[in-house]
Amino acid sequence: WVRNDVVSSNPESIEASTTAKVATTNATTTNHPPRRQNENSFRAANGATRCLARRMAARGDDDDDDDDDDHDDDDDDDGNRNNKFDHEGSDTTQPLSFSEYSNDGNNDGEGDTIIYTDKELIAMRAVRHSLVEEHSIPSDRVNATFLAIATINCKLQVEETVAKIKKLLEIMSQLGCPDGIAEGELWKAEAAYELHPYPMVGKDGRGCSTTWIRGGGKVKKEDERAHVHACIMQYLSVHSDPNTLRNGVSFIIDLSARNDDPKLKKQPKVGNEKLIQSFYQAIPQRPQIIMIAGCSLPTRAIVNVSIRLASVFIKQKILQRIHFVTVEDAVKYLGEGSAPGYTGRGKMEGGLERYGKWVEERLGGLPKPDL
Repeated sequence: WVRNDVVSSNPESIEASTTAKVATTNATTTNHPPRRQNENSFRAANGATRCLARRMAARGDDDDDDDDDDHDDDDDDDGNRNNKFDHEGSDTTQPLSFSEYSNDGNNDGEGDTIIYTDKELIAMRAVRHSLVEEHSIPSDRVNATFLAIATINCKLQVEETVAKIKKLLEIMSQLGCPDGIAEGELWKAEAAYELHPYPMVGKDGRGCSTTWIRGGGKVKKEDERAHVHACIMQYLSVHSDPNTLRNGVSFIIDLSARNDDPKLKKQPKVGNEKLIQSFYQAIPQRPQIIMIAGCSLPTRAIVNVSIRLASVFIKQKILQRIHFVTVEDAVKYLGEGSAPGYTGRGKMEGGLERYGKWVEERLGGLPKPDL
């Protein structure tokens, strides 16, 4: 988690020869089956850190549990993937199309108003009942809006949602948040400074929101509570439109600062690194693509081992969503109109203050379900 102004100095060419399907949604119907997308891989740059690979695999694992509901969006129409990520470490040369993903930053999907369906409300109420009656978790520790977003991200799987929220609350208590995600105002002005890793970024070609992180830093002990609240606020804000909520985000982490700032590589341990990683992993998300940008050559061997280990526990379809790319590739994926301005090619300008205002506005538009 750190600011970065440097674009990777070793861009790799991307062949754009295949097509991707653009997912759409209808917030007023019970079923929301996103159209499936071919995710052919980039040439793997195969770099990053071991903990980052674990974190990305864990984030992707949220979409890994079932294939029998209305939100299933994992496979191609024939049940197969066109790309196979090489877990033995060799490069692959299977392209990902950018043509239908690029946009001008103004792709808003099909409206910004979330209307919960009866099926979704039934699942949310079952989650609330289980948390309160079976696990003795007071209802005021789990904000109803957060519960709604988490339940849909878990594809209405009640037991999975309950387990994730329960685990999340346990970790939050260790990070200075024993009150959990309390009912009341979602926007926490006192925690807004911990939104600094997130640059302004637009939507992807599907019209879904993007989480772009400038990664690499540490979380100080005294900032743990604010950091937790900032992450929850950001999580809710990017899922505040029906298209993203039901079809999933694009997730991009820019690590290129680690290549150019030796101070980042020599940061002393705080002691909370594993706990912070566990917190990230406990947040229910289902990204449809995960890009790790700007990785250095010396870490390629490390990430190859990490991916091989992760493949024992994570399904192939989840690992296939992880792509190691250059910053230029990530910009090309989103389109210059949606990419952050600090990259040198993106047109989305604005720092912490603007991003904070965007998050606050999006949180204010989230509907509270009747549970």
